[in-house]
Formats: sequence, structure tokens, C-alpha cells
Amino acid sequence: MPATEHTSMASRAIGAGAWTVGTRLAAKLIDLAMLLCLARLLGPAEFGLVAMAMAAVFIVEALFDLPMAAALIREPALTPDMLHTAFTLSLLRGLIVGLLLLAVSWPLAAFNNEPRLTALLAVLALAPAMRGLVNPRMIEYARALDFRPDAVLELSGKTVAFIASVTIAVTTRSYWAIAAATVCAPLVATLLSYCIAPLRPRLTFIHWEHFSSLIGWNFMSQLGMALNWQIDRLLLPRLTTSTAFGEYAMGKQLAEIPMQALIQPLSRPVMQALASAGHAGGSRYLQLSRAIALLMAPVMGLALLWPEVLVRVALGPAWAAAAEWLRWMSAAALLGLPAILMGPLAMTLDRTRWVAVRTLIELLVRLPLVWLGAVQFGIPGAIAGSAIATASGTVAALFIVRRLIETRLAPQLMTLWRPLMAMLPAGALLWLAKPMVMAAPSLPELLVRAVPLGLLYLLVYALLVLLVWRLAGRPAGLERYLLDTIRARFARARARRSPTAARTRAKPNDAMEAHAKQPH
Repeated sequence: MPATEHTSMASRAIGAGAWTVGTRLAAKLIDLAMLLCLARLLGPAEFGLVAMAMAAVFIVEALFDLPMAAALIREPALTPDMLHTAFTLSLLRGLIVGLLLLAVSWPLAAFNNEPRLTALLAVLALAPAMRGLVNPRMIEYARALDFRPDAVLELSGKTVAFIASVTIAVTTRSYWAIAAATVCAPLVATLLSYCIAPLRPRLTFIHWEHFSSLIGWNFMSQLGMALNWQIDRLLLPRLTTSTAFGEYAMGKQLAEIPMQALIQPLSRPVMQALASAGHAGGSRYLQLSRAIALLMAPVMGLALLWPEVLVRVALGPAWAAAAEWLRWMSAAALLGLPAILMGPLAMTLDRTRWVAVRTLIELLVRLPLVWLGAVQFGIPGAIAGSAIATASGTVAALFIVRRLIETRLAPQLMTLWRPLMAMLPAGALLWLAKPMVMAAPSLPELLVRAVPLGLLYLLVYALLVLLVWRLAGRPAGLERYLLDTIRARFARARARRSPTAARTRAKPNDAMEAHAKQPH
């Protein structure tokens, strides 16, 4: 593939990534607005109750997760029968997940001595069932790196969920407000998917073989990832009070927002970019990893250095205890950044067994350490165990990437040095300014102090990133793409405003009209 073609695909992938990240950020802003409302209408105990139920939902749903997008993206050409098979498998998966959640609802309620969990899980089971009915034809837009329809689905679902949950919270002050948001979003997205890409699905397994290679190893990796993600939420309710667990669950939810808003929406454009890289897969992987690190570093740094500010603004002073958990869980999440794209790489190469290997290594470390840490030291011990497990999974992933694309460990780790060099002065600014911000007597005064300083922090980080990039020799990557895009926009704006350019554009048209009047 020519170099210009590689550059074009990289630019398209970055543009598609901008769309998906922008969509997810907008969705997370809606989620944050919902949290702002619900945290002031409900207490930590209500959030803790829903977190217990959602842990079971996440684990059961992940057990039967089917990577339909990965299977359909890598196909050279889609046929209607492939889409019908994907729909049938997704529908079957949704029914199994829903029935299994109903089956475990009573035992889980008895285990946690919380009878309300039975009815709550029965309602929450509707969410994976709705996700199982989503239109598989939407993948055609992803294959073309057009994620605008996905934006419509996600933002519409989040908006309806916000309205429904806040209305229920205002009228009932009940945990059912959180459950309503969980169910409404996939319901609205599924209905809209058939309006955007009309499809009359039919039940068939005719192309089962196109998905079977992913499903076997994917089951193992998804089981491991679900347990890695939710094991603390399963153990801690038995070892802490409902209020303490609710504060911990809220802190963890806030710590997970950067991953959900930036990493998850980028997985499909990253897979498409890696699939088209050919022999340049190693350099493309490093380039994308560096771009991810540049985006994630300032966001995670904000949660690491200013958790008290974020919690006070987002949740209010009643949730102050959640700030410490937010800080340490954000620090633990940073340990996974060097190999964050290993999963999309393995799925693109149809080597999903390596995702399972990495996940199981991490799980074998996490299960005993989180259990022992939680029993001996409570929530801090569980966080410490999770941090060690995350570091172990990252080390395993670095070696797996070296095996998959023959990229040494040093270049993989060096993708972090530019963002880390830029973060040191920018982070010092946040750290030094925190006492002054937290001394604000009221929320409006806190915002007046925090917002300009936060913007200054991002500006300092961006300028330092550009400085380090120039010192590194201006290599290809996110910095060059953004600068070229800005220059092109300014050039077009100047061309539109320039009278000379307008006359230049008019001359060819005059010549064409004169040529048309000549006899032939």
C-alpha cells in the first residue's frame, strides 16, 4: 500500500476517532448531568444497592458477549445472510442473559441479605435483552468509518434516559430512577437503529462459521474481564456498610469515565485502521498508542490530582469520602495505559486467544489479592490488589504485542514519554492551585476558581506536548494531524475572505462560458 494511502487511512481513522470520542464525551456529559441530579436526590445507600445489582448484570452479560462488530468489520464483503446470522446470535444471547439474570436474582439477594435485589435484577435484565435486538446493519457505517449514525443512537438513548431517571427521582426519591436510566437507553437506541438502517431480520445460523472462531476465546476473555472489573463490587458489600460501598462505587464510576468516554469508542476506528495497515502494522499500532496516551494523560491526571474538586462539583459535599477512592483508582488505571490497544490489535489479527491469556493472567493475580486485601484492610486493600493485578496484565500485554507484531518492549513503553513530560509541569500547576480552589466557600465560587485554572492546565499541557513533539523531530502522529487540520481550515477561511481568491475562482467560470458560446 503506498505511503499516501497509509496517511489517508490514518487521517480517516483519526477523524472517525474524533467523532466517536466526541459522541462518547457528549454522552458522558449527559451521564454526568444525571449524576449531578441523582446524587442530590438519592443517597449513597441507593447507589450502593444498584451497584450490587449491576455487578451481576455486567458479569452475566460479559459471559455471553459476542464481538459481532469485530467479526463483521474484518469480512471483505457483507451479505444479507451474514447480517441475519448476526441478528439471530445477538437475539439468542440477549434472551440467555435475561433468563440467567432472573435465575440468579434470588440467590444474590439472599447472599447480600437484600430482598430488594430480586425485583431490581428482574427489571435490569431488560437492558441486555434490548441490546440483543440492535440492528446489525449499523456496522455498515462503521466499516465506512462513518460514526454519525452511532452518535444519533447513543445521544438519543442517553437523553431519554436522563429525562426518565430525573423525573422518577424527583417524584419518588427511589433507586428505581437509576434502573430506569439503565433500561431506557438501550431501548431507544435499538428502536432508532431500525429507522436509520432499515432491515427486516430473519432467524438463521447459515453463516455461523464466520463468528465461531471469535466466540470460543471471546467467552473466556469476557468472563475474565467481567470478573476483573466487578470482583470488588461482589466482595465489598459483604465487608462494608451500604453507605461506604455506595461511596466507593461512585468513586469507581467516576474513575471509569475516561476509559468509557475515550478508549471504548475508539476501539472500532482503531481496529479498522490496524486492519488496513498491512506490513506497517507495528508503526501504526505505536502511532495509535501514542495518540491514546496523549488524550488520556491530562484527563486521568485531573482525576488523580483534583479528585476533591471533581467530587465536590459533580456530587456535592455529602460525597466527599468518594474523592479518595477516585484518586487511587485513577492511579491504578494509569498502570494499564501502555498496552491499552492490545485487545483491538489481537481481534483485528484474529488472535483472540491472546486476549483471553492476558485477561486470565490478570484475573489469577486479582482474585486472591483483592479478596485478601478486602478482608484484611477493607476498601484500600481491594484497590491495592487491583493495582497490582492491572500492572501484571500490562506486563503480559506488552509481551503479547511483541509476539503479535514483533514490536519490542521499549518502543511500546516510549509511547508514554511525551505525554508524561508534558504532564509534569501541568500537573504541578493543578497540585499547587488545589488549596486555593478548595477554600472556596460555595459551589459558584469554586467554579469561578476551578474552571479558569482547569483550562489553563489543559492549555499548558497542549503547549508542552507541541514543544516536546518539535524537540522529537516532528514525527507523524496526532500532533501533526491536528496542526495540519488547523492550518487547512485557516487557509480555507482566508481563501473565502480574499477578493483575489474570489476573482481567481471566477476566471475559470468566465472562460467556460466563453467557450460554450463559441460555434462547434
